[in-house]
Amino acid sequence: MAKAATYRPAVRDLINLLAFRSSFGRPCYIKRNSRHAALIVPELRDGADGPYAHLKTFDRATIHEALVLGAVALGPDLVDVPSFAGNRSHWAFEPAHQGRTIKLKQVSA
Repeated sequence: MAKAATYRPAVRDLINLLAFRSSFGRPCYIKRNSRHAALIVPELRDGADGPYAHLKTFDRATIHEALVLGAVALGPDLVDVPSFAGNRSHWAFEPAHQGRTIKLKQVSA
């Protein structure tokens, strides 16, 4: 596996966001359409069971690249994503649209 410092900036951004949000002790999710992937993460407010929020939208290719590089792993099944805050007109808010969990793998700096 290549060192994270050699990854494209978008992949490094994804890794950094996941490293911080995963530390909250709850899963992070990714919802994808044909071109983009929305990162849904826990917020650290209202305690350990605080709400989720749409943090950022990436190109779907960025998620694929992170998978191929071995930096992240997706859950095996599509699941219902907890309700989350953000721009309600964003495609990720479609209630029938499921997602997968996403987590970091061990990445060397």
